[in-house]
Amino acid sequence: MTQTTSISVGSAELAELADDAVALVQRWLVESREVPSDTAAKRLAGVLSDPNGLDFTVGFVDGVVRPEDLKVAAHSLREIVPLTPKFLPLALRGLIRLGGALAPAFPGIVVPISRAVLRGMVKHLIVDATDAKLGKAIRRIRSSDNVDLNINLLGEAILGEEEAERRLEGTRRLLERDDVDYVSIKVSSTVAPHSPWAFEDAVHHAAEALVPLFRVAKARGNKFINLDMEEFKDLDITIAVFTAILDREEFRDLSAGIVLQAYLPDALGAMIRLQEWSATRVADGGASIKVRVVKGANLPMEEVDAETHGWPLATWHSKQATDSSYKAVLDYALRPEHVENVRIGIAGHNLFDIALAWLLANKRGIASAQGVGPGIEFEMLLGMATAQATVVRRTVGSLLLYTPVVHPAEFDVAIAYLIRRLEEGASTENFMSAVFELDDEPALFARERDRFLASIASVPTEVPASNRVQDRGAAPALMPHEGFENTPDTDPSLAANRAWGDGIRSRMEKSELGNETVRTHTLSDAAAVDAVVATATAAAESWHALGAAGRAEILHRAGDILEARRADLL
Repeated sequence: MTQTTSISVGSAELAELADDAVALVQRWLVESREVPSDTAAKRLAGVLSDPNGLDFTVGFVDGVVRPEDLKVAAHSLREIVPLTPKFLPLALRGLIRLGGALAPAFPGIVVPISRAVLRGMVKHLIVDATDAKLGKAIRRIRSSDNVDLNINLLGEAILGEEEAERRLEGTRRLLERDDVDYVSIKVSSTVAPHSPWAFEDAVHHAAEALVPLFRVAKARGNKFINLDMEEFKDLDITIAVFTAILDREEFRDLSAGIVLQAYLPDALGAMIRLQEWSATRVADGGASIKVRVVKGANLPMEEVDAETHGWPLATWHSKQATDSSYKAVLDYALRPEHVENVRIGIAGHNLFDIALAWLLANKRGIASAQGVGPGIEFEMLLGMATAQATVVRRTVGSLLLYTPVVHPAEFDVAIAYLIRRLEEGASTENFMSAVFELDDEPALFARERDRFLASIASVPTEVPASNRVQDRGAAPALMPHEGFENTPDTDPSLAANRAWGDGIRSRMEKSELGNETVRTHTLSDAAAVDAVVATATAAAESWHALGAAGRAEILHRAGDILEARRADLL
């Protein structure tokens, strides 16, 4: 069950501004009619609105783009033809059917063409990272007034030091470009995988790997580095690495950023900790920091992690709860005394949330009709709802676009990013599913408006604690003796469990536990073995006489004892 601390949040101002926020969204929708829409974005949105759209697109990505064997990709292309979305133009649907028919016979011709078509459909979401094309793309995106870029280099999953070093080097090259002043990188992308129990070692290793990037950022005129995160298990380590680096005297005057995901109940508590840490840093003469507030886009991964380990889901239980959490974080953060220490990146495409944040910032004096002040920044994803982004930028004054870049040879590694964007566009729970029809479909506008108002009504009034509260150091609760249920794995992402593990490790080096038991029960000759076998055989009758219920009770008690002695056994 979610617990709370006593710090109160959830001001009445949110409810007071709700109607004005809805009116502002309506104004933006009217204004966006005059802005040319992005054809590729609209086509992709249309594909995803088709009942088969997500299955077709994900099937294409997994079955046609990913396989190295062109014959495998060709057969996959033929299999997904029946799922072709009806939204696509008749000519394009005909080409897909033709490609599916010809692919098995001519995979070397059809598959590369098919992959190129997909790249064309998503080129508005991902930028080519090659030197020849990146500069041109940056100039094109920045041709709009008051648009900046947060560039994130996508790449292979980090499985070893070689790939980690390659990612760091690629990010360093970006920072050294004159046309790049803001980059994002995940802590998990900077080092080879560590044991989750070696937390301090992992923090030290990751910080040492990132320090050269921060030195480049400082030397090149205080460029900006943002530390991203994807999973709940990355929360503690990302904050620890971030603060460890900025606590160094050499980075006292360097500002940097970190992401918080509002779909974690932990987000508001983390924001408060970062605010308190940064307030001390600023009071001592250091630079402020920035927190980029997002809702989170890795729910399927969190669900799998929870299910396979027997843990509670780390995220909020519903989309509405996530939306409320997002507003609670912004309500706490968007205060004059807070943005002096922690500047806020308001990241997302939900127009209602953007309007509310803008009005709240104006009311509290940290923004004005002339645009955002130095304490806040509005952020969106490259290529998503560009017409709406344009009218929002006109109101708030500027926009930061999260811009993923990838080398063409590694396009398939951008798949995870693409899948998240596609799922957002297809799920009716998400605002993005209605983004192109809000102005034309009153029912969709009403749906999103009502969700917005409901999320304001349920904003937490206290600071939620984590859904993950396992503590192996506490006395274990007795498990119910009806049926069978596996004991959850120990969660090393929790500080209490890591402290428990450290205690075991410190006692392990000189431990004598079990030595006497081994000596006492060592069988040194055949006669001793025969005696043990005879004892076990003789006990069989009494064991059988207990019945299934009696035997189960003993086994359950044994399980309770093993659980209570878990640390000793380890």
